[in-house]
Amino acid sequence: MKYSAKQLCEQFTELVIDSRNTDREFSRIDGANDFGEQSLVFISEASQIQDGFGVLPAVVVTNKAIADAIDDESVCVIVVANVRLAQALIKQQFAEYNHLDPEWDSVHDSAVVHPSAKLGHGVRIGPNAVVGKNVEIGDNSVIRANSVIEHDVQIGSDCVINSLVNVGYGCVIGNRVIIRPGVIIGSEGFGFAQDELRQYHRIPHTGIVELQDDVQIGSNCNIDRGTYGKTLICRGVKIDSLCQIAHNVTIDQDALIVSQSGVAGSSKVGKRVVISGQAAVSDHVKVADDAVLLHRCGVTQDIESSGMWAGLPAKPFKEYVRNLSLSKRLDRLNKKFDELKKSLK
Repeated sequence: MKYSAKQLCEQFTELVIDSRNTDREFSRIDGANDFGEQSLVFISEASQIQDGFGVLPAVVVTNKAIADAIDDESVCVIVVANVRLAQALIKQQFAEYNHLDPEWDSVHDSAVVHPSAKLGHGVRIGPNAVVGKNVEIGDNSVIRANSVIEHDVQIGSDCVINSLVNVGYGCVIGNRVIIRPGVIIGSEGFGFAQDELRQYHRIPHTGIVELQDDVQIGSNCNIDRGTYGKTLICRGVKIDSLCQIAHNVTIDQDALIVSQSGVAGSSKVGKRVVISGQAAVSDHVKVADDAVLLHRCGVTQDIESSGMWAGLPAKPFKEYVRNLSLSKRLDRLNKKFDELKKSLK
C-alpha cells in the first residue's frame, strides 16, 4: 500500500517544521542502513548520510541541519524538531504491528466468555482465552491467546492484552494500555505474619491493581494487588520486562522502569522518575519527581530531590563519584602502608 508524503505532513502538523517535494509516495518504513526506493527513513545523525545515499529513498524525515545537507531534489525531505519522537508517532500510524489476530473470528471458538461479560464494539478474544463473570471490556480491545481475565475486571478501550497474561479479579485497566506476554496483574502480594514459633502465616490481599491510561507493561512482569486499597500505576507509565511491583505501591505519571528492577511494598515513586536496570526501591519509601536512579541503585531511604542517584544506599551522583574516588585513594594508601611495614621489617 502506498502512502502520500503530503498527507503525512498534513496529519502531523504538530511535528513538521518544513518540507519539500511532498508529491512523493512511500510504501514502507525502513532503517537508515537498509532501505529501498519506496522507503521512508528517519535520519538523526549526519554520519548516516556522510557517504551519500546509494539508493535514494522516497522520503527522509530528519532535522534542519541534515535536511540542508541533502541536495538531491528528487527526495522528499520532511524537517522535524525531534526525529525520535517523529519516528514513534509516524511508525505507530503507518507501520504498526497488527494486534487484531485477523486470521480468525472476533471471538475464537475455543475462548470461554462468561455470559455476564460485557464486550464493547470491535473486541477480539483469541484462542483458549478465558473472560470471567461481570468482566467489562471497552471498544476495540484485544485479548490474545491463552490469557485469563478473572471476574469483575474492567478493561478500557483500545487495549492489547497479549498472550499468557493473567489479570486478577477486580483489577481496573484504563484505555490504550498494552500488556506484553506473560504478565501477572493482581497476584497476591508477599505478606506474612510470624508467630512465636517463627512460623509464617499468609495475609490475604484483598485490594486491586489499577493501571491508568496509556500504561505499558513489558513481558513477564508481576504487579501485586494491594493488601487493602490498590496498587496504582498512573497514566503514561512504561515498565520494561522482568520487573516486580509489590503491593500498595504507587508509580506516578510518566515514570520509566527498566528491566529487572523492583519496587517494594507501599513505596511511592514520583512523576517522570527513571529507575534504571536492576535498581531497587525498598518498602515504605518515597522517590521525588524527576529523580533518576542509575543502574543497580538501591533506595533504602526517601529521595527528596530530583537529579541522578547511584549506589547502595543511594547517594546523589556527585557524592557517589566522590566517594568512589576516596575509596580508590584509600586503597592506594593502604597498599603503600603495607609496603612501608614490609620495608621497616
